[in-house]
Amino acid sequence: RRVREAVVSTQSTGGGSTFCSVAALTLMDTLDQVPDKRRLVDWCIARQQVGFNGRPNKLQDTCYSFWLGASLTLLGARELIDKEANFSFLMTTQDRHMGGFSKWEGYLPDVLHSYFGIAGMFVISGEVPLHPALNISMRAYQHWQATAVL
Repeated sequence: RRVREAVVSTQSTGGGSTFCSVAALTLMDTLDQVPDKRRLVDWCIARQQVGFNGRPNKLQDTCYSFWLGASLTLLGARELIDKEANFSFLMTTQDRHMGGFSKWEGYLPDVLHSYFGIAGMFVISGEVPLHPALNISMRAYQHWQATAVL
């Protein structure tokens, strides 16, 4: 019950905690119990300027391409994302000499933002099979399902 209440709150939430709530509800097969899913979708999509920010009045940040892209995918609203704009933002945070992605344009790349930048591109494009709730490849998910002892 608390997770459902937290996920629809817009008082002090962020993109990362929104993803955790949406993913948890998805994995528990209870996402359909969110009382006002449209409001949640609206909050998530409002985070996109070119890239995504985690909260209102914050800067865009590479990692939110995954956190909010995956949330919108799980909510069935991936088509609302401006994919080209997000990709354009991500390319501004890419280090073309060293490789990887940084949090913001002009900063040094780091492993966390490199991973979530790539994962965000995968989940938003839908072209690379990624399980959005678990943030693993569909191949890994299918292997886990086949070998899991339940």
